[in-house]
Amino acid sequence: MKSRTFIVMLSLIGCMVLPFTAYGLMLGLSTEKLTRDAALIVTGDVEDVSSQWSVDNKYITTTAVVSVQQIMKGKLEQKKVRVMYMGGHVGNIVMRESDVAQLSTGEKVLLFLSPDEQESGTYRIQGRGQGKYSIGDDLIARKHGFSVDTAHEQMDITIPFETLTGKIRKYVGEQ
Repeated sequence: MKSRTFIVMLSLIGCMVLPFTAYGLMLGLSTEKLTRDAALIVTGDVEDVSSQWSVDNKYITTTAVVSVQQIMKGKLEQKKVRVMYMGGHVGNIVMRESDVAQLSTGEKVLLFLSPDEQESGTYRIQGRGQGKYSIGDDLIARKHGFSVDTAHEQMDITIPFETLTGKIRKYVGEQ
């Protein structure tokens, strides 16, 4: 009995002391679902990216400014859109959240966006990492950086940019 108690206690202590990594698995979102759920869909160039501590100093957020080249759905009063997401780098502290799309200065993107509920005039990427495509010089749209269960939806992970925008126009026209 004492031996068994000792093993259980040792196992519990080991679980508390050893670091672990948790992985999440999202349901895959189709281009059709992303298009229908987004309030704003734009293509553009990331002009600026800056990270800051939250007001309560508990987490880091990053705000990116995207110079809009084309609005595929929704309306904007300016030619720039502010996009906020969790995580970032402040001083020597780095915070990362799994499955979040990160934006880089100079990157060409297509974004599915929804208004931020807490900060007026700012948007969040719809579907987390699934709502961002990087557009390469080869005009291929690619998304990455997340884990999904693709059994539920037909996803376009790597697709020619013109094919992707054609699909989006079709789905917007059906609404």
